[in-house]
Amino acid sequence: MSPLLRYEIFTLIAVFSAGFAMKPAYSADKVLYLGDSLNMGAFGTTIDTNFRNAGFDVHTVVAGGASPYYWLKAYQPLPCTIGYWEKTTASDKRLGYVRAVPKIEDLIEKHYPNVVVVQTGINLYATLRSRRRPKAENKEEVRSLIDQMCKAIADVDAKGYWILPPNSHQKRYSNELQSELVTIMRDVVKEYNGAVFESQKYTKFDDPYPATDGIHYGSIEAREWATRVTSDFNVYMKINSSYASKVPIRATPIAVSPDSTAAYLSVDRKKIKTAGDIKSRADFNEPVELDLRLVEKSTLPATELNRVTYPNALGIYEYEIIRDRKGNYPYKKIRGAHGIVFNRRLTGAARRSVGDTISLKLVPLSHYKTLQTWQTIDDLRPNFDLPPYTPRLD
Repeated sequence: MSPLLRYEIFTLIAVFSAGFAMKPAYSADKVLYLGDSLNMGAFGTTIDTNFRNAGFDVHTVVAGGASPYYWLKAYQPLPCTIGYWEKTTASDKRLGYVRAVPKIEDLIEKHYPNVVVVQTGINLYATLRSRRRPKAENKEEVRSLIDQMCKAIADVDAKGYWILPPNSHQKRYSNELQSELVTIMRDVVKEYNGAVFESQKYTKFDDPYPATDGIHYGSIEAREWATRVTSDFNVYMKINSSYASKVPIRATPIAVSPDSTAAYLSVDRKKIKTAGDIKSRADFNEPVELDLRLVEKSTLPATELNRVTYPNALGIYEYEIIRDRKGNYPYKKIRGAHGIVFNRRLTGAARRSVGDTISLKLVPLSHYKTLQTWQTIDDLRPNFDLPPYTPRLD
């Protein structure tokens, strides 16, 4: 019996006995590219064009403001309100708003890449320097997010190539903070045998700050950065081009338990939750009338207004329920999104203090798409059981 025939028979037996359904083969040059707002201009278009010109079959998905919270299926779907771009060989669309950023697990399942390229990090600085928990817990939270992304890639035998964040202006994010994030990301990716492009070694943010946001590069610098990345990636792919041939057949279960696919690690990575614990936004459509006491608030002192990239910003506050006037809200706490910056000035809501009581008529934030285009200041501990509400505009 020939080795090839023996291999085919063994594969069919294994698939049949495991109850697996056959899926298309991986392609040696199929790339899924995920990025945040740094890709909305010259950097992203250069990366996408260079990848395609090099012969790769590329599926690009870019969501402004995205972080692993957006990409991972463990967390509820989140909207993108500051620009969305998706491009395949068959389509190219740019939108100002999408209701839900697609999840990495679904994108992999649909397109079967053998390499997943992830550009992220800028939107993790807020998590890393959150004032709502000890520093060690901030670091562990970031590590957990990167770990879950790496695991999602490794679980389907794909390779991970990570573009670490570029240099930001040191008055926007200190050099120490930037180095700390890079170290965490690099160390976790290496644990999964992934590759990293250390962008800070090849970039320097020289534009004035706060005249610019200290983050987004001009077109010339962005193209130079993108060209360096694609040159490195081309070398990486030449070295790893034989990888796909080792995975000639992709098999996935016909049916799996919801608990096994939807289970995820909570913030402290100790308590496991399942799909039944996750409340969808569709469960929270009705207006509520509540008497509230403020217990936590995202803070933005007047001296830190430069943290706001856009003219208007929402702040996420957490309240305990004193009285539910309509009797239709199921929890003891609620999170409210308040306009704390308008035309680059702090509002009265920003000066509200912990312990203050207030009566509010609230609706889900999703009711007002205009507000969803505002920047959000949220340094509270993530709690995806509490989708944000906002005061009703009567």
